[in-house]
Amino acid sequence: MKTQPSKRVAFSPLPAEDKEAVDQTTAEKDADGLVSERPASVCKFTWWNELVIWFSMIFYVADLCLDLWVCVAHFKAQLPKSGWFIFFCILLPNLYAGYKSLQWYLRAHAITPLRKPLVWIIRVFFFPISPLLRYIDALMYGYHARQAWKQGNLSKERKNFENYLVESAEVAMLRLVVIFLEDAPIVVLNLAELIKTPPNKWTDIQESKPDPEFVPEFVRLGSVVAKLACTMTLGVVHYMSCNKLAWHLANTQQQDRQMQQQEEEEDAAAGKRPKQPWEKKGVLSWPAEFAIYCWQLLSIGSRVVAYALFSVVHFRLLWVPIMLRWIIHSVWIFFDVREMSIVNSIAFGGVYLFSFVTTSPGRQILRILLYYVITFGENIIIGILWSYGAPDNYFQEAGLGVMFGGAAGGLLFLMLYYGCFHPDRASTWGWQWLRERRAKRPQRSAVV
Repeated sequence: MKTQPSKRVAFSPLPAEDKEAVDQTTAEKDADGLVSERPASVCKFTWWNELVIWFSMIFYVADLCLDLWVCVAHFKAQLPKSGWFIFFCILLPNLYAGYKSLQWYLRAHAITPLRKPLVWIIRVFFFPISPLLRYIDALMYGYHARQAWKQGNLSKERKNFENYLVESAEVAMLRLVVIFLEDAPIVVLNLAELIKTPPNKWTDIQESKPDPEFVPEFVRLGSVVAKLACTMTLGVVHYMSCNKLAWHLANTQQQDRQMQQQEEEEDAAAGKRPKQPWEKKGVLSWPAEFAIYCWQLLSIGSRVVAYALFSVVHFRLLWVPIMLRWIIHSVWIFFDVREMSIVNSIAFGGVYLFSFVTTSPGRQILRILLYYVITFGENIIIGILWSYGAPDNYFQEAGLGVMFGGAAGGLLFLMLYYGCFHPDRASTWGWQWLRERRAKRPQRSAVV
């Protein structure tokens, strides 16, 4: 999926001649090309979509409050270096997200002018928390789509649903950058402190002389687990889901209309509701999302553990592997993705430190292969340094197991997703093998 400055550009109105043709057939068909006799119980903006938005908003606010609380806790514990480190990890990614959000708002304003001064005042004043504003915009577009559906205005429903998808895709991208540039460094810092401390001392409390670091030590474990299992991993799943759907919907108008009409007739003859190309290739199934979650959980966990192990043995040199790999990925993305700006390439280069996400259309096999070659090479170097640098550490063997096992397990789930659960079943090796097996059965029975 190509990361564009604003996917709303892809949802701009049709050319004049195409728009007139659409207006002529509005009475017969809605904007999806579906017959107006579509069941009234079907609404594009479902209650699950609404629940996902509310869940994302709550997670964003809770995650931001938790990071600020941890930052204050480090200052109170007289740890100014780590406190300032966490503070800038919070500030810089959110400033970047606010800058990109305002840029997208201005580009959207050039297409569809918004003459409401109060809205612009809110967007400018609260730009550091721009993802929250984006969630609210997505929610409002969803409500408008549902209201239009209740009124029977299917064309207006589609328009608002497209805007909802655009907002969801854009806020998912903003959250992805914020998650990995804000949360990932904090997780590495907390995990490194946990590795330095034996587990039997994580919950020891000295009643006579309370240690201010006992509370951070105890909270660190919960913070690492919550951010890794929920915020970071679910953020990647949400990004991949929203952007895949928005990208396919944006390219629906470029599909061959004759092929689309033929598929609709075949579905209608089979008694099924005709599906659009974006519905067939852009919607992730539950098994697909589960495979992506496991893939990202294991891969991100492996990367976080790798940098935490390196931090324990060579903290002052931690910037060397991070900056080296950041530069490699930034240059890679800049030349691989057309129209990707330098700033966006640097931002996604930071994301690639911990996770692989699709940033361009087309097959990803070579990109994935290159990414994991770099990852396993870096893991081998960190494993050697960890083995010789901390031979007496309590987590000496467990750290190596999680680092290499997580990367290998993530690679297996990646193969499972692209091989069996990818929405484009025509190009997955699992479904191709199944179709070949089914095609050979009649031939064998005929021979017998």
